[in-house]
Amino acid sequence: MSSIDQIWKTRLEAHLKEVQSYTKYMFNDHLIFVLVFLGAGGALSYQEWLKTMPDDFPVLAIMTAVFALIITASSVRTLLKEPDLVFLLPLEENMAGYFQKALVYSFFSQLYVFLIAALVLSPMLFRAESLTGTDFLIICIQILLVKGWNLMLNFRISFYTEPSAKIYDFIVRLAINGLTIFFLLSKAYIYVFIMYGVMAVLYIYFQKATKAKGVKWEKLIDLELEKKQSFYRIANLFTDVPKLKKKAKRRKYLDGLLAFVKYKQESMYSYLYTRAFFRSNDYLGIFLRLTIIGGIVLYIIPTNQFSVLAIAILVLYLTGIQMIGLYKHYDMLALPDLYPVQPQFKKAKFLKLLFIMIVSQHVILTLIALISGNIIPALILFAAGFIFAYGFVYLYVKLRLVKMDASVF
Repeated sequence: MSSIDQIWKTRLEAHLKEVQSYTKYMFNDHLIFVLVFLGAGGALSYQEWLKTMPDDFPVLAIMTAVFALIITASSVRTLLKEPDLVFLLPLEENMAGYFQKALVYSFFSQLYVFLIAALVLSPMLFRAESLTGTDFLIICIQILLVKGWNLMLNFRISFYTEPSAKIYDFIVRLAINGLTIFFLLSKAYIYVFIMYGVMAVLYIYFQKATKAKGVKWEKLIDLELEKKQSFYRIANLFTDVPKLKKKAKRRKYLDGLLAFVKYKQESMYSYLYTRAFFRSNDYLGIFLRLTIIGGIVLYIIPTNQFSVLAIAILVLYLTGIQMIGLYKHYDMLALPDLYPVQPQFKKAKFLKLLFIMIVSQHVILTLIALISGNIIPALILFAAGFIFAYGFVYLYVKLRLVKMDASVF
């Protein structure tokens, strides 16, 4: 048992050291400055909006949805590796302590997401409901207990190999979490205790049902590798990550957009970068997710001139920063070297594509702001967005690409 405990301790130390080594590049001076500036501006706009918040604003529904999604998405970080399938499999009966430590680490390492959401949303709750700080603290503690239940049940569900088990597990836990949180916020304590009873019955059932099942090592290892790759993709936006594995997926329905790339020798990099953007889950997924999230925020939350501009510019900035990694997408491949194209076209074509992407996102967000009724802020955003896009791409990113190229040689 002591050797297994030492394995967890060694892996946790190595994991934390790796995370720390990348976060020092991620949280650089530029990013911190932008986050502080936008955070301060957003806080001021949020405070002003709270004074005029409608009485019928669905505070409970919003908080329930946000908290329920956060705790339902909880998953266990096992820190397992591919060789464990051979070397730790014979010790499966003695791995209970290892997985218990994994559950505890997963619980505390994911707390910051909930705490940030609680800090941001609590002023709305105090404004809409007659709650004290102590009442909200007790509610948060109970929600965190529900989060712990989610982690334990999520680990038990990993013993099932059926693909449908994961889907049903997420739906059932989301429904239970949503009802429990809504009853907590509504002070309907009788129903809260009923939901606690349902949680207890479910966990006892799955604990007994999985007692005879073995640990699904391949599944847990794949999930752990997937989580690591997600972190590597974020870190790769700020520095080189040798362990990052890139995936491509054919999206034939987007091939028609490549017709806009002119068939000329100097357009080779335009074609390659556009193709990589469409086929890579990293870049296209980031672009779509940020556009959808930004659009929802602009449409749902009542805003003024400053907050519309701040939200939209923040989305454009985050998108642009994360698209910079596309510049080095082909650096480790010999394919571009086979074409008789001058190297200077690489930077120029990438900057042009990045500018088109940011402007396209900017137009979408401006249209959403117009549809939501923020006409004057949308017009201000329309002009400011183009100025930001040009300055960001042809001043900031261009200078950063020069430094990236210089670091290679």
